[in-house]
Order: sequence, then structure tokens, then C-alpha cells
Amino acid sequence: MKIGFDLRPFLSDETGVGVYFKNLLNAMSKIDTKDTFYLLSSSFKERFQKRELPHFKNMRFKDFRIPVSILNFLWFRLSLPPMGMFFGKQLDITHSPNPLYIPGGKKKIITIHDLSFLDSPDLAMPEAVRYFSKQIGRSIKRADAIIAVSEFTRSRIHEIFGKDAYEKTSVIYHGSDINELAEKKPPFNVPEKYFLFTGTIEPRKNLTTLIRGFSLAKKDLEGIKLILAGKDGTQSLEIKRLINVLKLEEDVLITGYLQREELKYLYLNSESLIFPSHYEGFGLPLLEAASSGIPSIASDIEVFREIFQEYPIYFDKDDPESLANAMMLIASDKKLCDKKKMEALETGKNFSWAKSAEQTLELYDKTGKLGSSR
Repeated sequence: MKIGFDLRPFLSDETGVGVYFKNLLNAMSKIDTKDTFYLLSSSFKERFQKRELPHFKNMRFKDFRIPVSILNFLWFRLSLPPMGMFFGKQLDITHSPNPLYIPGGKKKIITIHDLSFLDSPDLAMPEAVRYFSKQIGRSIKRADAIIAVSEFTRSRIHEIFGKDAYEKTSVIYHGSDINELAEKKPPFNVPEKYFLFTGTIEPRKNLTTLIRGFSLAKKDLEGIKLILAGKDGTQSLEIKRLINVLKLEEDVLITGYLQREELKYLYLNSESLIFPSHYEGFGLPLLEAASSGIPSIASDIEVFREIFQEYPIYFDKDDPESLANAMMLIASDKKLCDKKKMEALETGKNFSWAKSAEQTLELYDKTGKLGSSR
């Protein structure tokens, strides 16, 4: 089969979708020798680095100077041009790593990571709300197959879009690449002891509860600091103001975007990951923490219970005091921490990008044998 991919999610700074797609394609390239993969990147300013390409046995790669916004408008609003046009081929399958299908494949597959832009638009990224909320109904109807990254997300697809959408949705969990990365110390003074958050600074991540909880627990944390590692987002200024108001400037470090190798260092040397999200479709940082063998503190939401079961220490996402108690427990109970480190490694063993790749390739084969595209 001829299968088309849009590489732009990992053209530059990788966030969740970029990490997902890069690792999935790399894992598939190690096991698929029969299909031909058509890889496209496009940006007016940035050129895709060929060293970042997955090493498929059979592949074609094109990089165009078409601005991201223009190609997004053409594909996701007008459904033109067909992706195969860029290669002079009719593609059998296009697989989009986001909820909007890529035009031009005989069969179309989309990945839906979460539906926060519909369920909690006030917490979601404005770009996701703008692009996805108006187009996703048509995209789901036109897609021949859908990948959801959790049973929680698949159930929301069912509840919002009905039985037909649910029946063509398969759940394929993420893997973790942390153990495969080199370990590189970040270019700043890393505290001796610290809690770690990773992710974009946006309302969905619930960082106000994290900062307030840390402030409540601070006097009992035996000098443990807090690192916020991730891209600036729509809540960056608010979080910085809150840190100043609570006089935590000496105790909270905001790093900005870090390379994956630098994140690995922070995971391995932290006391615990704290992941306080209001809403997630999977929770990749929790899996990365588990693969690193460290404890985790997480908001008590349905999707985390589904995927990570009893590995994290859970807290009430709307209660800073509940989070403070969890932090103090990690700081004071060595026996518990040792137990959670063992649970972390056992949890990490249940997930791999190789497994995700195998399941995705099986879905391609199954979808390629379906009747005509919608």
C-alpha cells in the first residue's frame, strides 16, 4: 500500500502530538518492509531535518515552502489538494495525527487524542477550538477508521458522535521513548531535590492548583523545589503572577521548552512527577515518569485510572490541600516512595511504541481491505 503522512507535528518543538507521531512512525519503520510511505512537510520558514526522518525501507519525502496556515486552510477547510498530488501518486491511505483527515487517500484514518475542545473549550488551546470544533463532525463521518488513545476518548466519541463513529474507532495506547534517549543535563542549575511538571502552560493542565498546593506544602517539603518544564502557553503570565503573589520565586523554576534528552534527565532525577490536569486523553508524562522509575502524583480523573490504575498517588484536582498532602506524603514516606518506584517500572513495561506500531499497521491492513471511502 501507499500510505501518506504529514510530518509537520514534529517539524520543530515537539509537544504531545509530535512526540506521538514521531515515535509511532519510527517504530513502524523498524517492522514494515512491504508498504511505501509518503512523507510530507511544509513550512515557509522551517525546513524539515532529514536526520529526523523515520527510516522506512520504502519511502518518498517532500518538503515544500507552503506556509502552515495556508496548507491547513486548504486541507481542513476546502479538502484540497489531495496529498498524493504532491507526489504524483494516488495514495491508498492517509493517516492524520489529529482529528482532521488529510484529503487524497482512498481510505482516511485520523487519530483523536482527546475531545477537550468540545468537552471543555474554556480549558483547551484556542487554536484547537477554532480548527477542530467546527470540522470534526465532518472529519469523523469521512474517516474510514479512527484511532483513540484511550477507552475514555473512545467512549466520548460514542457519546457525542454516535454508534457508527464508535464502531470504526480502535483504541491504541501510546508507548514511551524515555529509555531510548540519551540523558543530557539542561543548561540551567537543576535543584538538588524537586518535583517535576512537564507540559504546555495552559488552563487544561491545572497549574493554579499545582502552585497553590505547592505553596501550602512548602514548609514541610524539606527544601524540595518545583520545576515547570514546557512551552509557554495561554496561561504563562497568569502562572508567573501567581508565583510572585505567593512569593515562590526562589522555589519554582519555569524552564520553557526543553529537548527530549533534557526532559529525561529531569525525570530520572526528580522526587516525583506531578500531573494535575483537569482533562487528558491519555497522559503521556505519566507513562514517561513510569518508564523512568519515579513516583507520580496525578489528578483523580477517569482516564488516568483507566490507563495507570494504582501507580500514581491521586488527589482531588480542585483541591490544592489534597495535592499538598500528596506532596508531603512523597517527601516524608520513603517506604511508600520505594513501593511506587517498583510500581512505576511494572507499569512502564505494559506500554511500548513497538506494540503501538504493530496495532497501527494491523489497522492499516484492515482499513485497506474495506469498501469504498466515505
